Amino acid sequence: MARQRATSVQELVDAAARAFERKGFVETTITDIATEAGVSKPTVYQYVTSKRWLLETIVEQIIYPLRHGIEEIVRSDRDERSKLNDYVLLHVNSAIRYQTYYAVLTADQHQLSEQARRNYRSWARDVNRAAADLLDDCVRAGVVRADLDVGVAVNLINGMLLSVSRWYRPNGRLSPEDLAEHVFGLLSGYVLPPAD
Repeated sequence: MARQRATSVQELVDAAARAFERKGFVETTITDIATEAGVSKPTVYQYVTSKRWLLETIVEQIIYPLRHGIEEIVRSDRDERSKLNDYVLLHVNSAIRYQTYYAVLTADQHQLSEQARRNYRSWARDVNRAAADLLDDCVRAGVVRADLDVGVAVNLINGMLLSVSRWYRPNGRLSPEDLAEHVFGLLSGYVLPPAD
C-alpha cells in the first residue's frame, strides 16, 4: 500500500524521523525525506528550513511532553508510590509513542547544533533532578529503601526506561501498562512493599 503524501509540518517531521532512523542523519538527504513523505523536494522546503531543523524538532517533540508530564507528576498531590509509578508509566509511554524519535536521538544527538545540544543536556539534567527529588521524597516517605544511592538509581532507572524505545514492539504481548508493571517489579529491590 502506498504511503499518503505529507500535508503538514508534523508529517514531514515524522517522515524525517523514519528516514534518519533508516539511513542516519548524515546520510539522509532532503530528497530522501521528500520521498519518504511522498512530496517533492521543493515542497519540503515550503514547510521546513533545513534537515538540522527537522532533527532538532524531533528532539524537542520528545523533550517537551516528557518535561510537562514530569512537572505534573511532581506537582500532583498523589502519594509518593503513585508518583513513582506515574513517572515509570510516563517514560514507558513516551518511549513507545516516540520510538522512532528516540532511535534518532540516540544515534544522532551529536549532530544537533550547539544550542540544541545545550538545551538537550539541560533537559536531561532537569529530568534527572526531578527523578532524584522524587526518589528522595520516596525515601523520606518510607517507600524506597534509605540505603539507596539516589544518583546511581536515577541513572539506572532512566537508562532502563530509555532502552524501552529500542526493543519494545507495540503489537507484542505486553501493553504499555503491563510493561510499566514489569519495570516497577524490577525496581522492587529498591521499592519497599506497601504498608499493611
